[in-house]
Amino acid sequence: MVAAEVVAEAPEAASRPAPTLAFRTGLQRAWPSVGYTRHMGAVDTMETFFDLLNSGDREGAVALMDERAELRVHIAGNARTLKGLREVGGWFLRAEPGFRMIPGDVRDMGSTYQANLLVVKPGAPTQQLDASFRVEAGKITAINLTPR
Repeated sequence: MVAAEVVAEAPEAASRPAPTLAFRTGLQRAWPSVGYTRHMGAVDTMETFFDLLNSGDREGAVALMDERAELRVHIAGNARTLKGLREVGGWFLRAEPGFRMIPGDVRDMGSTYQANLLVVKPGAPTQQLDASFRVEAGKITAINLTPR
């Protein structure tokens, strides 16, 4: 191939849409709005997660989770652990309309994102939680929520 041919093909290749996560995993009908999150760090992934969750696109937020994600919630001295995308994602999908998680005091620790979360649920007092999110390859693999 001549250099001119390579240059001529480059704009065409760039204009093609990249395959989405939904397409590659068969979840196109459930989560059509979220694409592949390659090269996203923990902060980028979590900012996207909170933006989607707080805008009402819970399915999009859940699409950022790994299939083997774990959620640990500490309540009154006990801990409940949910395992797998079905249980963890379902916890977020079943939340009341108007549910918000607002991060503050964010600490970027490489693949771990820690924050003080303000949780807002309609009709309930707001809560502050210490939260830790583990992110690997742009996917949320573990969430730990503890009351402050």
